[in-house]
Amino acid sequence: MSKPYLITGRKDTGGNFPRLPIETLQSSKPEQFTLFILAFLFIQDRQSAFREVIDFGSLAPVPGQIPLPIDPGLGRLPATFLQIGGIHGLPYEEYPGDPKPKADQASDFNTNDKKDTHPVPSRFGGYCNHGAVLFPTWHRPYVLLIEQAISEAAERIAGALENNNPNQGGKWTKAANELRFPYWDWAEADVAVKGLPPVLETDKVTITLPGGTKKEVENPLSYYPFEGGKIPPGFEDESDPDTGETAYFSQWKRTYRHAASTPTPVGSGNEALNNELKGGAPDLRNKVAHLFSFDGVGDPSLVWDEFSNHTTESLRSMDYYNAGSLEGVHDSVHDIIGGNGHMADPDYAAFDPIFYLHHCNVDRLFALWEYCYKDYWMGLGYTNKGRQYPWTQSRGTYAEVYNERVVPDSPLAPFRGGDGNYWTSDQTRFLDKTAFPKYYTYPEIAGVKVDQPATAAQRANARAALQKYYGFNPPKTSLKLKATAPALFQKTVVPVPAQLTVVGNYRSFVVVAKLPEHALNRPYSFKLYKKPVSGEGSEGDEIIGSVAVFARPDHSPCKGCALR
Repeated sequence: MSKPYLITGRKDTGGNFPRLPIETLQSSKPEQFTLFILAFLFIQDRQSAFREVIDFGSLAPVPGQIPLPIDPGLGRLPATFLQIGGIHGLPYEEYPGDPKPKADQASDFNTNDKKDTHPVPSRFGGYCNHGAVLFPTWHRPYVLLIEQAISEAAERIAGALENNNPNQGGKWTKAANELRFPYWDWAEADVAVKGLPPVLETDKVTITLPGGTKKEVENPLSYYPFEGGKIPPGFEDESDPDTGETAYFSQWKRTYRHAASTPTPVGSGNEALNNELKGGAPDLRNKVAHLFSFDGVGDPSLVWDEFSNHTTESLRSMDYYNAGSLEGVHDSVHDIIGGNGHMADPDYAAFDPIFYLHHCNVDRLFALWEYCYKDYWMGLGYTNKGRQYPWTQSRGTYAEVYNERVVPDSPLAPFRGGDGNYWTSDQTRFLDKTAFPKYYTYPEIAGVKVDQPATAAQRANARAALQKYYGFNPPKTSLKLKATAPALFQKTVVPVPAQLTVVGNYRSFVVVAKLPEHALNRPYSFKLYKKPVSGEGSEGDEIIGSVAVFARPDHSPCKGCALR
């Protein structure tokens, strides 16, 4: 029996180091950025990108060929980009890093069993926990996995660079030890003006080699060319009857964003992407700000449910806190970045390299939220009208059958920790020194340090600071409002909780859109626009907000079974 690939984080690198913004990594950490780019090319098996850049010497088992990241005890490649990307959806094959689930955790998923394939949508045969309370916790070890793969490659590259340049004095080894996976904060204020950072869209990128030499190399963050041009099994073309566009997934030999509706597009549609990103940036920013507007009271499990995922299993009415969900804003980013391309479809999204910088930012927002709301948690279930209900995974996964109960120590397959057992949600929680070790943190933002303990007062202040940082500032906004509609701003007759303060001349309006996940049998989005008023001077409709449905069509699951 083969051994699993253990996801431990970077435990042997001398401490916890920050995951930096990709722009900061590029501008301020040249050695780390070089190692990151080369390591990403490394796990993507883009051999040609290395041959004029680095000599692996004795580290290459075959002359001229780069040694792919492989655990000698496994005899396979669980840490390549192709295998990591396949965890999220297609090709619905067993992850090589978890070759033989334990008997008591093995799925009974069977493509010939009508209980799995007859319901529409049919039972999901993959691993991912979307639309469930496990959404933030399942994706945390997922990002840890690619961070570990990149880091193992970076260590090899650093060793080769120092071997070829003895005068470097351990500079590259130190950079490799401190390297953590970067994030892209798509809710920063300048996204509405600048759009996508160039490092995420240009096909070439400049790195700095020993001695300060600059070298332009292929950019592994722009797209992923499928190994040898071989498209994984199960990829199918997907058409959108509303737009008339087709994503030619079965024919595209690389990943695209906002691709032209043709089997042979000329690169990604970066202009269309940036137009949509800039237009949607204020809404993304507003969504993030509202994630920190929960008031710190309320039922912990109900709040966790609304924050963690877009399904809100515990809510059987429209009685929301109106603060939105982490998965909901995550869905919107997938829709905006993908367009007619891989990122917009959950079956294909993880093959686009930007997926991981996006999810690293999702994990960062999760860490900030944990700091602000340490007591909100899924627990063992929720209460509705005096009755106890368990959390469930309604569609099932490889490791969970239909409506299987979900608890904080449920296994997060296929991610195995250092002890050989699956990670659990309990283990994923928090980044401070009392938490299960993960060996990374995030930079301070708005005075918040996610790896530090905090008092209740500090957490409340952090919530206000993060709302303001992401642009939600009622006192400032109220000064700009004109009393053109006095009835809107009359003194409220609704009792205000003691911990809150009334802001005069201000109201926050929330539009709640509840969309059926499988209404159109594909991913789709709802956008709400405001038409310009005559004399305002604005051109065109202004987007107020959007809701994205990041769903698989019913023909998507069951391309393979857990034992294939």
